[in-house]
Amino acid sequence: MREAYPKHPRNIPIKIINRAIEDGLLSSIATTAEVALSEKVADYLLRLGYSSAHITGIIVQLLTKGKVRVDFREYTERLELINVGDRLTSGQAMSLLEDFLAEMTTPEDSNQKTSSSTQKIVVQLPKIPRGH
Repeated sequence: MREAYPKHPRNIPIKIINRAIEDGLLSSIATTAEVALSEKVADYLLRLGYSSAHITGIIVQLLTKGKVRVDFREYTERLELINVGDRLTSGQAMSLLEDFLAEMTTPEDSNQKTSSSTQKIVVQLPKIPRGH
């Protein structure tokens, strides 16, 4: 069941803190940026793909809890809502994301996503230090 939400993703500011991972350890140097949630979702769509369940998990966690940490192989991102009042219920967060994804999908994307298309899924095991 769809739930109403108060703001469009372009009107929800978030803070992003990036830290590199070097030799399995977080760097002490962090970069910080403030962007609209819509920009970050669009970035994840390009990197993770339109059908990625990871995007849903990341964005719903961010919108319901106010913050989330996302670890990639070479860096980690901490996303935080700038305004605590932008937090939503799970239903509102899912509705917001579904509507935004539908808005981002073009007719060309829909034609490419047929039931016969193959989704590429990459599973990587953690790196094991040498000598173990």
